[in-house]
Amino acid sequence: MAKARTRTTVASIARRIKEGRGAGHFAEYKPWLTIHDVPSTGVVTRVLGWKSGRLHHYLSEHFELAHHYQMEWSEEVVDIREQFPLLPIEKTLFIAQKLGIRHPIDPNTKHPIVMTVDMVLTVKNGEDVSFIAHSIKPISKLNRRTLEKMQIEKQFLKEMGVEWFLITEQQINYDLVKNVEWLHSAKTLSSLGHVNKDLVNEMQPNLFNALRQSDTPLAKVTLALDKQYALPKGTCIQIVKHLIANRYWVIDMKQRVSSTLNPLIIKENNFPVGGI
Repeated sequence: MAKARTRTTVASIARRIKEGRGAGHFAEYKPWLTIHDVPSTGVVTRVLGWKSGRLHHYLSEHFELAHHYQMEWSEEVVDIREQFPLLPIEKTLFIAQKLGIRHPIDPNTKHPIVMTVDMVLTVKNGEDVSFIAHSIKPISKLNRRTLEKMQIEKQFLKEMGVEWFLITEQQINYDLVKNVEWLHSAKTLSSLGHVNKDLVNEMQPNLFNALRQSDTPLAKVTLALDKQYALPKGTCIQIVKHLIANRYWVIDMKQRVSSTLNPLIIKENNFPVGGI
C-alpha cells in the first residue's frame, strides 16, 4: 500500500518543531521533510554526506541529488542542509499576502504548509562564514505557480540575510556529478572493507607510477596490480577512488572518468610523504 503524505495541522507543525526539524548543523541537522513524510510512489533518495556525516534526504527526481554531489565536491561549502523550513510560518504568510500570492496549503486539511527551500549551504571563505540558499528545479518545471512560491522563498531569505539562487540544469555539470557519484562510497576507509591506511600507503606509489607510465584504461592497470600483489579483485581501483575523493590525487573532475575506456590522467600528486 502506498504511503500517504503527512497531513499538515497546527499539531503536526508543533510536533516537528519539538522534534528539532530544521534545527542544528552537520550531523545534528534534521530536515523538515524526510523520505518517510512523502508518498512511497515518489522518487526519493538517501545518501550519506561527506561533509555532514549524516543521511541526506532528497525527495524529488535525481536532480537534487546531482546538485548535492556538486556541493559535496566544492571546497567552499562546508555543510549542506536540505529541506530547510522557512519558519515561523506567520512570516511566509505575511510575505505571501504582501506580494499578492496564494500561500501553499495542504490540500487535505486546507492548513498553510511550512514552506521549505531545497538547500541551505554553509560557505566558508577564509575566516568568513556565510549562508546561501538554493532552489533546485529543472527549467521544464518553472511554471507560473512554482515561480510565485519561489518569490516567497527569496523574499523570506533576503530578510534573513541569506542570498538565494535558482539552480537549473544549466548550473549542473553532469560530468562532475558522475565523477563524484563514482567516488562517493570510497571517501572513508571504513567503507572499503579490507583497505586500510597501511595498504593505501604501500600501494599509492605503485599505483601512481603504473598509471603515470601507462596509456591503457584505468581498470586494466588496477586489475593487473591486484593480481601482481595478490589483492582481492577491485582493491586497487577502490584505493584510486579514495585517493581522488580525498584530493591526494588531483584529476580534472569536470572531465568524465571512464575507467574501462580511458587512462587516468593525474595532474598532481599531493600524497603526504610520510603517508596518511
